[in-house]
Order: sequence, then C-alpha cells, then structure tokens
Amino acid sequence: MDSKIAIIEDDLSFGEFLKVILEEENYKVEVYNEPEEALKKLPEFKPHLVITDLKMPKIDGIALIEQAKKILPETDFVVITAYGSIPSAVEAVKKGAVDYITKPLSSPEDFIALVRKILENKKAKNFSHKIFEKSEDIPPFDILFAGMDDIYKKIIKVAPTDTTIILYGETGTGKTIIAKVIHILSQRKGAFVEINCASIPENLIESELFGYEKGAFTGALKTKPGKIELAKDGTLFLDEISEMSLAVQAKFLKVLQEKTFERLGGLNFIKTNARFITATNKDLKKLVKEGKFREDLYFRINVFPINIPSLRERKKEILKIAKYIIQKLCKKLNKEVPELSHKAKEILLNYHWPGNIRELENVLERSLILCQGRELEIDLEPVFFEIEKEKNSAINLKFLEKQAIIEALEKTKGNKKKASKLLGISLRTLYNKIKEYNLKDF
Repeated sequence: MDSKIAIIEDDLSFGEFLKVILEEENYKVEVYNEPEEALKKLPEFKPHLVITDLKMPKIDGIALIEQAKKILPETDFVVITAYGSIPSAVEAVKKGAVDYITKPLSSPEDFIALVRKILENKKAKNFSHKIFEKSEDIPPFDILFAGMDDIYKKIIKVAPTDTTIILYGETGTGKTIIAKVIHILSQRKGAFVEINCASIPENLIESELFGYEKGAFTGALKTKPGKIELAKDGTLFLDEISEMSLAVQAKFLKVLQEKTFERLGGLNFIKTNARFITATNKDLKKLVKEGKFREDLYFRINVFPINIPSLRERKKEILKIAKYIIQKLCKKLNKEVPELSHKAKEILLNYHWPGNIRELENVLERSLILCQGRELEIDLEPVFFEIEKEKNSAINLKFLEKQAIIEALEKTKGNKKKASKLLGISLRTLYNKIKEYNLKDF
C-alpha cells in the first residue's frame, strides 16, 4: 500500500507545490488549508505522515500536533517553518514532531529524501512490532538488519508472495532467523517447519520429508506425517539443502513442480500449499558442475536468491550487535551488564569471525562467565581451540597462521604484494596459503 501524506498549509500555492513533488514519488497526498478542517478529516484519511505549517491562524502547528496525536497516535509529524523561526521548530520536535523543514525549500530533492527516510523508519518500526508479536527470539530490526538494508528491502517485497527463496551464507550468519522472519511477514496460516538436511542420516531424510504409512518398512508401527505435510499452508525451511542426496533431490523436485507428494508406502497423492525456503553455505553452481546437485532442482530453488553477508562484511555494526547480545546474555546469566573495555572493542573489530554471529555469541557468553569487574574483557580463544590444543599442536599453528594472513590482508586492504612483505613470505607462498585456507574474500 502506498504511503499517505497530509499537508496542512495556509499558503495555498506552497501546499500545492509540496503536493506535486510528493505525488511524483507516488505518495497519496491530501492538502488542507485550515487546521480545523484537517482535524476533522484526518481520522478518515489516516495519513502515515502529516506535514504542517508552524505559524497558522487560530491553531498553530504545535497545538495541532498535540491534538492530532490524540486521534492519530501512530502518525508521524513534520513542521514547516521560516528560517527565522527555527527555535519554534525545535520546540515542535520536543512536542512530538520527528523533524522540520524550512520554506522556501532549499532543495526539493532534500525534502523528498527526508520524507522517504521518515516513512522508511516508520515501516521499520512496524516491521519490528509485527515480528516481536510473533516471536521474542528474533532480534530487534536495527540489530537483525544492521548493515543489511538491501536484504530488508528484498524481504519486504518477497515475503507476501509464494516465490521459492534460497538463502546463501556462511555458517552462523543467521539464515534460520531470516527464514522465520520471511514466514512471519508472509502471514501464512500454517506453521514454520524446518529440517536440517545435514543433520539427518541419508537413509532417514526421505521419511522425515515425506512421512510414511504404517507398515511401509520394518519399524513403521504407525502412520507418520513428514515435514512437507506438517508445513501445509505454512513454510518449509530446508537448511543445508546441498547435503540432500541425488535420489531425494529428484523426489523433492517433483514436489516443487506438482505441489503433490506421497508418503513412503502410500498409494494416495497429498496436496501441499507449503512455501519453500532453502539455505546453503555451499556453492551450488559448483556442485551442479561436479554432478553432486541436480541442475533442474537448482533452477527451481534459485528463483529468488538472498545473500546473507558474513559478520566481517558488517564490521561497522559489530559493536552494536555485540552490545545487544551482551544485554541478552546478562539477562540469561542474571548478571549486571558490563561495559566493553577499549581492548575488548579492538579485539571484536579486528577478529575475522569465521563462525559469524554464532561464534560471536559463544565468545561473549564465555567472556561474561569469566568477567568479574564492571568492564568486559574478551576471551577470544574458542572452546574447540582449547580442546584441540591437547590433541594436536599443529592444528593451533595452522589456526594462528591463518589469522596472521587474514590480519595482514586486512591491514593492506587486500594488497597481496604488501601483505607478503608484512608476513615475510614470498608472494607465491601467500597465494598458496590463501588457496589452502579458502580465503575467497581476498
């Protein structure tokens, strides 16, 4: 639905001028020349944004905002003021306006940019509210999509459709949470059902997906519906779809094409209206070339791809995300929320985070348990690293070598010649190490 904007301006020509600019951006606009008329008609129009002049006869902009907020509590307000009345505009912001503009307009482009920003922020707030109504486990909007505005815009557009989606991203980037968000925003009546194709043995995944009839095989003592059936009218999320065997891929492809399936040992076709979201941390194109993934299935699931960035690609947001996780963990651990030390901030920003958000959560939980003061120091050494230390010191040396290469490449902004000099190794050796440790980002 297009955003609706009301303009309250006693200067007829200026009000119409603003209307023309806004309608060119496909906003639905109504102009009122008298505040009394506006207060009567606003409840019926229900605008998302009201732009009101500050100086008007009988009712000024501040008084209008105070009255209008009682009948339109969810609406945002912007005031129009002359250059000499900016202090009054600041007062209006204190009373509930989100911003102000001056007249004459310095730039129509700046005006449109301000309006667009206010309405996008409003959508983001509504988005967060809708998500939290459904699940308290999902982070707030500004945390979940920190540094991922383009992802959010794609999700808003694709969520209400039935389009098949595939999420690409490294382990720990939050693909499951993104899939849940898409399901919630789709407003589907059915449940969100997930299956991790990598965690189920190959001989069991078929029965998990399609279900089975009583007596279909030894041990099938009763009929059991599969994940596809349970997701009817809802969403089925298949994580790590790259691990699905070719035989099961063929059967799943048929479900996508025909929207019907049979339980193992069944004779009747069952219809499904499930929406399918898949995810992988692998390069499916490469797997297709290697004959490990069906090309026809690849094209079926790759209709709307969404690439979830790694945490190292969102470095500007790491401290914000870390602070949110710390608050959440302190509630769980029943501890006071400490401040991150200067050294801790440096560690968080400079580490490569191969395990992404999941690794960040693990490191912060471990650090909080060990924390004794008001400042939080980061214990970065992963738990698995400590276990492996006793088994094989060579593993630790490789880990340290990889980290040293990453840090050198980051310091030189990917300049391999400079990085090799910094590391004291030949350029050829550096290229070999980049290939060995699969450092594709560099």
